[in-house]
Amino acid sequence: MLRKLTYIILISLIAILVQVLFVPWMTIREIRPDFILLVVLFIARTEGRMVGQVYGFIIGMLADALGMGSFMGLSALIKTAVGFFSGCMKNQRNRLYPFYYQAIYVLIILFSYVILYLVNYKGTDFSFYFIMVRFALPSTLYTLVFYGLLDYFISSGKS
Repeated sequence: MLRKLTYIILISLIAILVQVLFVPWMTIREIRPDFILLVVLFIARTEGRMVGQVYGFIIGMLADALGMGSFMGLSALIKTAVGFFSGCMKNQRNRLYPFYYQAIYVLIILFSYVILYLVNYKGTDFSFYFIMVRFALPSTLYTLVFYGLLDYFISSGKS
């Protein structure tokens, strides 16, 4: 248990450092990947819903406190929901068709960005369609590139 907790803390610190130090250089026209979201996805899918929710809330509040979020508590809300939905996928990899399994993760990531950008741009003249096409979908695709790489290397390491 202590070893697993140490591992989670170490991975979290690495994700926060990557998010703070490298993501500003990886930003393309305000579109950036969210490595903390990816860590929440992977921890929740291995540990389950409850751990995913608690971890998502804690890391989300930490991200907001460090100034990585826009509104205090928004990252915590999003990461908690992502932790729950991803935790529901625990032990489902071999039960579902690979396409459906990965499609669910695409929808989870898209859901997180839709909520983020709808809240961030509430009160502006941007339409839902514009927010989806300009912000949510590109951010989802950018994050999915790293999700695919991590999933490939993590999955191939287990077999």
